[in-house]
Formats: sequence, structure tokens, C-alpha cells
Amino acid sequence: MFVFYIFTSIIIPWINHMTTKTIEHIGNSIFEEREISPSQLGVSSKDINSWIKEKIVPFTSPQQVDEANQKKKTKIKWVKLNLAQAVWVSIINELSNFKVPSDKLEELAYMVWQKPRDDKFADSVFKYHIKDNPNNLPKHDLDKLKSHLRNELLMEHYFRTIINPFTDIVKSAFYRRKLPHNFLYVPETNDYVFHYEPKELLLKLNSVFLQKPMICIPILPLISKILLVEFDNKKNEDLKYLTFMEKQIRDIVVFKRPKSVEIAFQEGNIKTIVVTEEHKSREQLAEYILTNKIKRGSKLLIDIRSEDHYKITLIKNEATT
Repeated sequence: MFVFYIFTSIIIPWINHMTTKTIEHIGNSIFEEREISPSQLGVSSKDINSWIKEKIVPFTSPQQVDEANQKKKTKIKWVKLNLAQAVWVSIINELSNFKVPSDKLEELAYMVWQKPRDDKFADSVFKYHIKDNPNNLPKHDLDKLKSHLRNELLMEHYFRTIINPFTDIVKSAFYRRKLPHNFLYVPETNDYVFHYEPKELLLKLNSVFLQKPMICIPILPLISKILLVEFDNKKNEDLKYLTFMEKQIRDIVVFKRPKSVEIAFQEGNIKTIVVTEEHKSREQLAEYILTNKIKRGSKLLIDIRSEDHYKITLIKNEATT
């Protein structure tokens, strides 16, 4: 369903440089079923089950115990998260570390996930794109939007759940790589805001945010940790949010598992990094891919210096800049 790629922002300049198929892959990558375990994010089974029960992590299936099998052995179905859910669980984990009480987290989850459903936020997004068509969608895509709007069951049980300001910032953080993305939260009042660009910070922060202690949770570091989980899953070879070149780099690091990979740009205007075999250092690769846009048409020069040392040089194609 192509509407995965609909963004709530009025106009996103970079979107015009992407194909409809590529944009569609953005949404599919964020919401499709994944095999991300909360434990891989540093969240215990006790915490995630408690959060799901208390509706702090909504629209997520809890851990299930099945005792009705033939051998009468207990079978546990563990909690699995998609990318959007994994980012939300990571935010909740950070807020829990700041000792934000569970009743406030439940209220916050309602405001972030349920209120946009009640307000039919997704419907307003669809109507906006149908009316103004800021991204020049073709007629058959606009017709799909109109058809979805007429299908109340589909809107109520699907699109109103996956389209909201939070999922919008997650999509943006995956693809608008050079902009900061932050979750700003005031524990005392439970006010929050999704912050995209520093130049608009003072405009977005109202008096509550300026007068009360505030927590700022950067989104990109959370996503970097999640991407590392995805990178290390050798069964997951179809990472749609990566370009072909980024997949090549990931494959060298994950499958070849060299002791060191040096990544450099031919022009020298972006600092070279070295990704080592250590788990913590390899997380740099995910953050590097998120924060350094590799332009379409660039070339990849791979220099195998030894069995355990690669040098990757990214050569910019001047015709594509």
C-alpha cells in the first residue's frame, strides 16, 4: 500500500529528488513486521511486558505463553518490534531512566499514539495530499488515497494507527539525514514536542518549555542502535532504507567481519572513520550512514589491504551533484 510514504509536513524539498518507489520503501521499512527484540535494545522482558500491559507501548503484542501443544511443553512467543515501535520503546526506556512515573508515560503514550487516531490525523493528511498534491503524486496514487478514505474499516484499523506525528519524525530521521531530530519532553507537565530543525527551535518551544526543566532525547542515536541490530541479522538482507552502496558497505562489515574498515571520501571534506570489529565501535557505521548522505551515482572503490583490513573510498560523481 503506497501510502506508507505519505509525510505530514507541508512540503519536504528532498522528496522531489526521490522516486515514488523509493519513497514507498521508506514507509514499508518503518512499519513492516520485524524481528527486533526489546532485549536487543537493553529492555528487559519484565519491563516490556509491564509497558504493554499499562498501554505505555500500545499496538504491540505482549509475550505469549502457549501450553496447549502436543508435548505439553511451555512455548513462549517473545515480543517483536518493528522499527517505529523499536524507536518508541527506546524513548520510553530513556524516560524511565529519568524516573518518569508510569502513569505519566501512559498519558504520554495516549497523546502520541491514540489521540491522533481519535482526531483522525491520517484522514487530514490524505485529504491534504489529495487537495494540494505537494509531491506531484500521479493520478492513480491520488485515486488510491481517495479509495482508502472511503474505506472506514481500513482507515480505523490501519492507517490511523501508523500515520501520526511520531511515525512521521521516525521516517524523517531515517532519510533526512543531515537534520537533527529530537524528542523534547517536560516531565512536570507531560508536554512534548517533536523537534526537526534548530532554526525553528525557539518558535516551537512555548512558555512551558522555556520555564520548566526539559528532557531532550536525540532520535538518531536511538536509530543507530536499532540499525546495528538490523545489520547484525544476517537473515535480513533486504534493508530497503539503505541504498545499494550502503548495503555493500554493510555487507563487508557484517559478513566479512574484518578487524578494521576505513571509510573515506575522495574529496576529503568528510572525516574518515574506522569501523572496528568491536560491537560498540561498529555502531559508528549505522550512525555514519544516517548522518552522511551518499549521493546517487557515487562510486565505491574497495581496497582489500589484507584479509582483516579494508579501505572503502567513496568517489562522488560530479554529474549527479
